[in-house]
Formats: sequence, structure tokens, C-alpha cells
Amino acid sequence: MERKHLKPPTKTANAKYRRRVPEDLRDVFGRSAVEWSLKSKDPEVYLRNYDIEHQRFEAMAARKTTVSGDQIKWEMAQKAAIEHGLAKPSDTRIGPVDMEAEQARFQAFTEAILSESARLTPQQLTAKLANRPAKTSFDLLLEAQVSGIEKPAATLKDFAREYLRDREGRATYNDLEKQVSLVVRGVEEVTGREAPTVISLTEEDAYAFRNAMRDKGNAISTIEKRFNILNAVLNHGKKRFGMKHWANPFEDVEMPQDDGTAGEAKRKPLSAEEVAAVVQKLRASNDDLRDIWLLMTFCGVGPNEARGILRREVSTDGDVAYFEVKANRKRRLKTGERPRSIPLVGAARAMMQRRLDAKGDQDAPIFPRYAEHSSSNSLSAALVKQMKAAGVWEKTVKVPYSLRHTLKEQLRWVAPKSFQVRIFGHGYGEGGSADDYGEDEMLERQAEFIENALKRGGLLDLFQAPKE
Repeated sequence: MERKHLKPPTKTANAKYRRRVPEDLRDVFGRSAVEWSLKSKDPEVYLRNYDIEHQRFEAMAARKTTVSGDQIKWEMAQKAAIEHGLAKPSDTRIGPVDMEAEQARFQAFTEAILSESARLTPQQLTAKLANRPAKTSFDLLLEAQVSGIEKPAATLKDFAREYLRDREGRATYNDLEKQVSLVVRGVEEVTGREAPTVISLTEEDAYAFRNAMRDKGNAISTIEKRFNILNAVLNHGKKRFGMKHWANPFEDVEMPQDDGTAGEAKRKPLSAEEVAAVVQKLRASNDDLRDIWLLMTFCGVGPNEARGILRREVSTDGDVAYFEVKANRKRRLKTGERPRSIPLVGAARAMMQRRLDAKGDQDAPIFPRYAEHSSSNSLSAALVKQMKAAGVWEKTVKVPYSLRHTLKEQLRWVAPKSFQVRIFGHGYGEGGSADDYGEDEMLERQAEFIENALKRGGLLDLFQAPKE
């Protein structure tokens, strides 16, 4: 994979991410080029860090499209005024200045404006107004002197921008960005306003947002997740923008309730016959799809966990083969789950070994066909298509994720509760997956329980081991 912005390490310096900043983005980056350390001379480390820094650059570049024109104008005017001693960082308005009543301040503005005019390039000086040239510090200080420039009220998009900006280094940034965009669009829809100001949001808007999701058929758990994300954005922005006296109207909204029989239908496990029927249909499909179905059956992982596995997260060298489930640049963990190691037994181990035997970068995904997508939607859709062809799929109750319930149902018969939660990544307290986590001895016992569960459910021999 070509990494065009990579500056290789030298004898005395670590590798770096080096890239010129386009002229229209320099107000976002504050410089004409970036050179960020990748913190290592080791290729395995600095190539991994390269991907993180590249995502960081792209996220910052995307800020240009999310920051309002008024906000950019204010930031430029504020920066110029502070540089010339005409304003303080805490000011929310710059100018206007009365020539008669504030002669000394008016003169200071005039001198600053003349100083900025001397910095204008020939292109800026000759730009035609019809071409709508970009605002310069000269233009903005002149406007501030004559009519004043006021800091625009913070919008929901401003809050979202800063929330994401402070999380650019996360491996799960792309998914987080998607979730934040969903809630921002949802609020814009119910308020009927694009980029509503935060102070204009009301409790009525909060309940309208809740009810709109409910009317679309979203489960209560989904509504709660959306509110958790939105409140995280709003509470972060409240601190970030110094709005200590503003009350978040979304924070104490009561969630809809049911008696356990309404709302989202509970998923059902698949029988061995249903799993086998899908296997038959998958024989005419691609290798990645077939092998992901196998892995989900044998390990109880969901589609998103399966598609995001990297080669370096798989080990087949020891007595117990296993792979790691953890957040990486390809996927995130579900809320409430922990990073964990899951043993590979039977056909799943043989499949992983076959894939590792093929040459590839250690940071490359095991299932490249689906790993490069921004979400697991295309993978889930492909699996649903095969389930429908096999006559297995039932809306909301028998879906690809049902394979997780299939293994869970059988594990209840053969494994203690503490091992069930360890395998599925649930639990934080006593008896949860945190207890004695990750020991080799535990992996051996996990492997035994998984194999016994697969045997009991008639699943172990459904898949032919790949031929060498």
C-alpha cells in the first residue's frame, strides 16, 4: 500500500507524516504544512500510526465543510484583532469604533488595517469583487472598525465539530463520526432548521426527537444510544464553548417504556438445519462471505467484529489458536463489550490458518472484501440475501446476528456463566469477563467449552475443513 505522505525515519529521528495543506484549509490547520511524528522507527509501529495520523488529517480537512462561514469569519477577525492588541480572547464582539469618542482606539485600528494591507498579495489586491474573493484580515479589521463583528451563536454543528475534533486520534473515529452525524441530522429534521443554534433548542425539541425515532420503529435501546451520543456532544460543547449557565434540554428526557413484550422483537437462535441450509447457498458465493459465516457460527461474533479482524490479531502458533476482538481502524466494539480473545476450533482454525498462510501485511484485514467498508451494512445485507435464499431469514428475529444466539444457547448447557460472559465479552463485575481475563489456561478451557457446545448443537461437522 502506497503511503505518499510518509517521511521515513533517519538515524536520529522517527518516521513522520508530512503533508502540504491546501490554501483553502490553512485557516483550519493554522499552517501551510504539517509534519507529525509517527513516534517510532519500527515499520510495524510507524505504519500503524501513519493510518491514525492520516485519518486525523482527513478529519481536520473535513472541518472546512462543517464550520459555518460566520464562524470562520469570526475566528479570522478575532485572531487578527488579538495579534494587533485590539481584542482579548474572551471578547464576543470586535468594534465598531467611534472616530470621535474613541480617537486613540480608532487610530490603533487604522494602523492595524494599514499593516494588514501591506501583507496582501498582488492576486488579492487585484481580485474582482464579482469573483467573491476570500476574506482577508485586512477586510475583516476594516469591517470590525466600521460596523463591528460579533461572535456567532454556537450551533449544534459547532458542538459536534469540536466533539469529533477532540477524538480524531481514536481508531473508531469513522464510526463515531457516523453516529454523531445521525443525531445531528435527526435534530435538524425535528426542528426544521439547518444547524440550529444550541440556545434555541428546547425541551419540546428533545421530546420531538425522541418521538420521531419511536415513530420510525426504533427500539428503545436504539433511542437510548442516540440520546447518549447527543448528550455527550452537548455536554462536551457546553464546556468547550464556556456556556456554564446553559441547561441541556436533552439531558433529562424520559425514555419510552414497555413491559418487555412490546418494542423490538427478540432474536432467535438458528437451528443446525438452518445454518446448514445457508452453508449450501454460500457455496456459490465469495470466499470472504463463506468464511465469515463459518467464523460467526464457531465463535459467536457479530458481523462487524468478524469483518474487522486484522492478520496481526490472529495467532495459530500455540496449542490453542485464537483471535483478538478489539477496537481497531476497521471496527469498534459494541457498547458494553470488552476486548477479548476467542479460541478457534475445528474448521474455523483450519480456515484461519489457510488465510494466514497466504502472504500479506500484518496490518491487512483477514476479510478484505468487507473490511474496507465504513460499516458492516454491506456484509449484513449479503448474509441476509443468502439467508433469504435458504428460506431461513425472518424479519428482526432470524438475522445474521442470530448465530451469536445459536452458540450462546448451546454454551448454557456446557459452560459456567463466567466462561459464557468471557467468550461473548459481557460483564464487568464479579463473575464477568474481567475476572482472570486472557490467561492461556482460560483459552484452553474456553476452547473445550466452545467445541462441546458446537458438538451438542450439531454444528461442529457442518463445515468441511478446507483442502490443503
